Amino acid sequence: MGERRIPGGGWTVAVVVAAVLASCSQRGGGGSESDGGKGDRHGPAPLSVAAVERMADGPGASCPVRYDLADAARSAGVDGAVKEGSVEGELPDGADSPLAQSKGALVDCGYRLGEERLRLFTVGVRKGHAVNVLLPQIQHDAEIPMDDLLAYARRAQRARRGEVLLTSSGNVAAVRLPVTGKGDIALVVSIGEHLTRLSRERFTDLTTRLADQARG
Repeated sequence: MGERRIPGGGWTVAVVVAAVLASCSQRGGGGSESDGGKGDRHGPAPLSVAAVERMADGPGASCPVRYDLADAARSAGVDGAVKEGSVEGELPDGADSPLAQSKGALVDCGYRLGEERLRLFTVGVRKGHAVNVLLPQIQHDAEIPMDDLLAYARRAQRARRGEVLLTSSGNVAAVRLPVTGKGDIALVVSIGEHLTRLSRERFTDLTTRLADQARG
């Protein structure tokens, strides 16, 4: 993710991230909420930043993160057929890019859920906060002004792992995931075109269930 512009947006990735980092706390993203790499005692360990890097380097035809959107939607009471779409991975492509500065990697999995497009962004960073890398995408998909984006970024930096944060538009949500080892990992879910048919409660429930599924 370099200097390219978010489609339809006026801010470059670097400009938005620089503005956020200048106005918000820059304390580390690992936080004390990490499970220390032990994971759930009854299931596989959470994702690691290294795992996200491997996925981003060769994502394949299907989403490499073990999301089951159909099951999550059904459990959250969300109707609509699920259709898989594009899968992309991004690694740092320049010394000054946000991914390079955060020593991170990104996996982007696209779907259709009923009549709405849905994207699952899984980002892992070794430095700082994972959500920061996706702030330009969040701003574009939610169509929120810069002041709202900065406020959202501050909330995201204070959030505990597993806490779902919706934008004011109600169609983009971010949640910090448990992480194996050091670093920070987040899931950002974007649905619809600047708005969604889902209620905030349903969308929060859907995002929570997807976050619970995130494994490599």
